Amino acid sequence: MTITQLYELKTVREKALNDYPTMISAHARSHLNLMLTTVLQPRCALCNENHRLPDRLCHACKVSIASTQRNALNEALSGCRISPYQRQKIREKNHSDLTEAQRQHQNLSALDTVVAAFDYQGAIPELITRWKYQGMIELTDYIAGLIAERAAMGALSMPDHNLVTVVPSHWQRRLARGFDPVWLLANALAKRSVIDKPLSTLKPSRRMPYQHLKRIDERHIDADHFLAKGRVCGKKILLLDDVITSGSTLNAAAIALKSVGAQSISGFTIALAKTSAIALDEIAEK
Repeated sequence: MTITQLYELKTVREKALNDYPTMISAHARSHLNLMLTTVLQPRCALCNENHRLPDRLCHACKVSIASTQRNALNEALSGCRISPYQRQKIREKNHSDLTEAQRQHQNLSALDTVVAAFDYQGAIPELITRWKYQGMIELTDYIAGLIAERAAMGALSMPDHNLVTVVPSHWQRRLARGFDPVWLLANALAKRSVIDKPLSTLKPSRRMPYQHLKRIDERHIDADHFLAKGRVCGKKILLLDDVITSGSTLNAAAIALKSVGAQSISGFTIALAKTSAIALDEIAEK
């Protein structure tokens, strides 16, 4: 079943359920939805299996995503956990001698705090891949809903900030994809009152190679990759991106913002990858 057919299915189902809201009881609506999903069975956006939920994801994929939720805010990687002495010792080490956790700390040294809603495991990698690289922009609202639900439950809260911005895609990549996924997510979160409306403060100085095509240990973004613009001096900035793997992209953006006077930078992402949990050959093949 194509995406167009899925949209048509959703439209038919919603029209049938909403045309006569006062005449259809909850019981009748349930039976009507069952009949429609039996005749026109939707496919899960992640595993492509048929299911009978009025949703883009099947029950199994939803359970997999729920299992990757970060249990507490204090589990999120935080640059301020490392003392200046420890950070200096890490910088003095050869990069190849560092543990994976130390590499992430080193690559995120320009950020004050980093918060992620999920761990990059289970169904989350497939969800992000299909959303970002296969053009399933309809998953934007679904991802925003997952994050908003966690925030409403008190399981997720944003660091202190007074300005929201995103790590932008290069204009050539936006043109090729037809959209900028992080901007879409930021606006979807703003509509749900999870964050304030994002402002444009960063511009890539050049096109960045696809990081998901590289091995984890080869991922690196130069510190001068981004140019900061706008009034960010003295601001406490919440910086949004999709996934942290090596951390170099988020760090390069934070360096650009701090170079023009930003007071603090807090990162927020959909997922945080523990690099040991990611098969390097799997990442290289995507």
